[in-house]
Amino acid sequence: MSRRSKLTAFLLLSAVGAVARQAAAGGPIGANESQIQTSDYAIDLFQGPVFAGTRVTGLGGAYVAIAEDVDGDLQNPAAPAVRPFFSYSHFDYWLGFGITFPASLSNMDFFNSGAQTSKSTSPDSFLFFTPAVNLQWGEFAVGLNVAMQQYTLPGPTPEETIRVTVPTTHLQFARGFEHNQIVLGLGARLLSMAVERAQSNDALFKSNGTGVELGAVYKPENRPYRLGIAYRAAIQTQSTYRHVFPDENGDITVPVSGGDAYLPKYASLPWDFNFGFAVQVGPRPMNPPWRSTADAVEKQVLEHRLRQLDREERKEEALRQARSPAEAADIKQSFAGEQIADDRRLAAAERAARERTESRLREMNRFYVQLSASMLVTGPVENAVGIESFLTQTVNRSGQKTVYSPRLGVEWGAIPEFMKVRGGTYLEPTRFETSEPRLHATAGLDFKLIKWNVFGLWPDDYIWRLGLGLDASQRYYTWGFTIAGWYPRRAGQPEPARPEVTVP
Repeated sequence: MSRRSKLTAFLLLSAVGAVARQAAAGGPIGANESQIQTSDYAIDLFQGPVFAGTRVTGLGGAYVAIAEDVDGDLQNPAAPAVRPFFSYSHFDYWLGFGITFPASLSNMDFFNSGAQTSKSTSPDSFLFFTPAVNLQWGEFAVGLNVAMQQYTLPGPTPEETIRVTVPTTHLQFARGFEHNQIVLGLGARLLSMAVERAQSNDALFKSNGTGVELGAVYKPENRPYRLGIAYRAAIQTQSTYRHVFPDENGDITVPVSGGDAYLPKYASLPWDFNFGFAVQVGPRPMNPPWRSTADAVEKQVLEHRLRQLDREERKEEALRQARSPAEAADIKQSFAGEQIADDRRLAAAERAARERTESRLREMNRFYVQLSASMLVTGPVENAVGIESFLTQTVNRSGQKTVYSPRLGVEWGAIPEFMKVRGGTYLEPTRFETSEPRLHATAGLDFKLIKWNVFGLWPDDYIWRLGLGLDASQRYYTWGFTIAGWYPRRAGQPEPARPEVTVP
């Protein structure tokens, strides 16, 4: 080989080596307990503890088959279209709001990583926020909820403090069949991670990804059981940069207190598969036949429409034979009065149907015991660390294998007219080599409160309830409360919206 050929080969190999070094970023993350020195890693966003409304919490997360209200959306994408026995209007909607205060994370191992959370990062660096809404039209429904997580990395100055916001948005479409005996759901999970300056809200970079989710509920009429199943696909986000860019090694760093922090290039949500059942004993039926008030008066509505069409034909014929404007005006007034009277008869039929439905609901408000169980299987995540590892910039690999979480819950209509009691347990798997799975005990109560129309915004006979929930385990505890409606109510006006405020 000539000297010129050797020089050319050397230059080509050098160029290829430089490109390879840049593509490899700073290399893979090191062993556990080493410092993070690369951006070539993911954050595993696996959530081990049951973090939901008081009913789901009290039942130990065994809710994939029950799947009612906005609480069910995160357990089963079919939940938006599941009609509880007390929801009988054609259009109905459900609201939810949850927030976790930072103080609830102190003095415990929230992530089950084997280390005390408050020792590794300040508790005031956490925020969890979960608004939700379900809209139902007959057996079709749309659900929208956001699970927001927020973490803070203190900087050398307040202006350089970094805030990491990770919202996961669930948009779900669900449909019931055979009068809500079979309910199917299809949705999308939209995962986003934004890194920004805390004081200026100036975004440094964003990372986004989407995944599909599927769910189904089988609730046969007059049978004392339900079956539920749900699957959510894995998500790995893709990054876009704005004010920070990878260096020559492909790493992204920002100054924080104690040095530079290596930001992850992406976040990952693992796939999960959830399946379970619920059974009920006692005189209260679990799956009474679901019929809306529109179904109950369908015959009257059709007859009303036929009379209206006949009335229009008679009115047009009478107007053609009118001999003066005054006579035509009298004809119109006469037929308008007839229409008003007919509309009133239909409204009376609708009121009677609602009263009959409310009467049946009162009869259903009896003693019962409901048992639910489920198994949540969660897949692995490659080359990942947990949230806590990212915040401390110390490697603790997360999600290296598939994990399993069996769940069990019991709900007891202790005093059907005034109080419901719940208890449950679940095994929280660990995603880390530095800790072990831990068993949780959960409990909950619903108390009937008072009637209040909220300054005229709700019906006069609307009854409120207070819900309490508790979840405790080794190095972990959380509690919350819910303010919502007590159902069924006594006979009266149609059901209003169902707002719910949950504060763990």
